[in-house]
Amino acid sequence: MLTVAVRNGWTRCRLLLQPVAFGIRQLSGNRGATTAAQQNWQARVDLAAAYRALDQLGYNEGICNHLSLMTPSADGSGAELMLLVPYGLHWSRVRASDLVGLDAAGRVVEGNGRAETSAATIHRPLHEARPEAKAVFHLHSPYATALSCLQDSRLRMVHQNCLYFLNSIAYDLDYSGVSVQDSEGARLASCLAPDKTCLMMANHGYLVLAETAAMAFHYSYYLERCAMYQLLAMQTGRELKELDPAFAKAAQQDMLKFAERDGDQFFRAVQQKLRDEGSDFEK
Repeated sequence: MLTVAVRNGWTRCRLLLQPVAFGIRQLSGNRGATTAAQQNWQARVDLAAAYRALDQLGYNEGICNHLSLMTPSADGSGAELMLLVPYGLHWSRVRASDLVGLDAAGRVVEGNGRAETSAATIHRPLHEARPEAKAVFHLHSPYATALSCLQDSRLRMVHQNCLYFLNSIAYDLDYSGVSVQDSEGARLASCLAPDKTCLMMANHGYLVLAETAAMAFHYSYYLERCAMYQLLAMQTGRELKELDPAFAKAAQQDMLKFAERDGDQFFRAVQQKLRDEGSDFEK
């Protein structure tokens, strides 16, 4: 059963349980024959780049975090699949061809390998609940994760880049353990109102939802930076200087006007950096 309560203006979510199924099939080799196949391959390239770049930034832990991206099936069937890294592959080695595609039932129908259980149970229900969110990134970067470990884990408006997240972060206040059931994704989705793009997960890490891999990368990067500024400022023991709420709301509109442009350009620059370093993420 799912229960949601509100405490001090924050959403508190409880757990509900259901099973998820898996299966495996080979990836179609005809990647460039149709528009669907081309879209599928581009999604694979973008997601592989995000895995590689976020690994370089140190935003993951072991092999236990996941990034997912929705894409048309490469076979042109019209089905929409969820791409993610196969279980056991380190982010530093992810290539476009390595990613597995899961269907609506959680079965692997593109690629070789299997999906890690918690990745499937968290990400697919989030995509279903927020269909506009083609990209869902779950990360344990140092500063944002440290912020999630505080009793008061709110991101404060202490830096201009925090304006990206003004009124767009939801807070899951109860750690619910390792996800092994599909319903955990539904529980987390219930914490995210339509106007929320990030979820701080108590004692755990955070989620970022966006329409593209580029914007998910952009917001993941800046959420970590903002958490870093806040925690470093808090270490001084001096009072935080927060932006005036009325001014912050108006200034946010200016930030958001250019967010998509800047996010796309940032992600292209990151991909070029990977190419210059000799990365094989596009294979």
